[in-house]
Amino acid sequence: MIEWIEWLKIFIINHRSFEYIIILGGVIVGGEFALFALGFLVAQGVLPVFSVIILSFLGSFPPNILWFLLGKTATVEKIISHRYADTISIIGETLTRASRGNHFIGLIFAKFIVGTPVVLTTYVHKTNLSFWQFVVYETPAIVLSLLILISIGYLSGLGFTYLADIFNNIYVAIGFILLIMIIIVAAQSWLKKRFTNVES
Repeated sequence: MIEWIEWLKIFIINHRSFEYIIILGGVIVGGEFALFALGFLVAQGVLPVFSVIILSFLGSFPPNILWFLLGKTATVEKIISHRYADTISIIGETLTRASRGNHFIGLIFAKFIVGTPVVLTTYVHKTNLSFWQFVVYETPAIVLSLLILISIGYLSGLGFTYLADIFNNIYVAIGFILLIMIIIVAAQSWLKKRFTNVES
């Protein structure tokens, strides 16, 4: 992971004219990991914070709109109703119940569960959200998630630099970043487990 961020850092420095395209494309393709990486690079002084926030916001919409459109297809109905997709169906139903009709809360939860695209697609399928309702409720959910993930990446970048300077050892700093990533994945997994274990 650190090698990937380092490669991205060098690539951006060597191709400043494509900086905005790299940020936008990275968020569209990389999702949550890209937001973390961009925050990390902001802390390293490679990217300006304002550009990262604005372009991350714009880049978060295309994949989410894709998951919305997929959620409205008959194919998703077949997948969810398949007996091997019980966990997906349970998460979708639990998310719908937990939000109690409040789509903003439902979409916020969907942002922080492991497998966000699958959860979001399932939630859209289980509800009667129109496209414009989805955009209205998804906008603040995107803002909240990108601010949290970019902030975590930013603090990790500061911690990485601080630890590398203090201990004069890159491996200690890499261990710190890996610990942060493990905590994030564990928190997402815990949230997913809570949803799948909720009684009907």
